[in-house]
Amino acid sequence: MNKQNENSNTDQTKTQSKRYAFAQRQGDDFSCIKIMDGQYEGIIYKYNNVKFSTTENADGQIPLKFTYDVMTNPNEEDVKSDDFRNYIGDILVECVEEQLKNGKLQIDEW
Repeated sequence: MNKQNENSNTDQTKTQSKRYAFAQRQGDDFSCIKIMDGQYEGIIYKYNNVKFSTTENADGQIPLKFTYDVMTNPNEEDVKSDDFRNYIGDILVECVEEQLKNGKLQIDEW
C-alpha cells in the first residue's frame, strides 16, 4: 500500500477531521481505507460483502453487515476485537451516508 507521503492520484481524504482516507494501490481494482489517527492509525483495510440486514435491531435501525480484510497493521493492533469492528463499522456508516447524500450509492438487489 502507499505510505501517507506517497499517496497516489486516486487517494482522497474523506472527512474534515481526516480520521480516514481512501487509498488504492496502482493496479488494484478496489480501494481501501487508511485510518489516519488514534489507536488504529496506519491500519489499511478493505470491506467485503457489505449488506443491509433484513431485520431491524432493538433500536429500530437496519444495521449494516460486513466482512473485512486488513492489508496493513503496522502497530499490530487487535483487528479482530469488537472495538476495532465497531470503529470501522462507524467509518462504513459515514461512507454510506455520504454516498446516499451525493446520490452515488449503488445497491445491488438479488
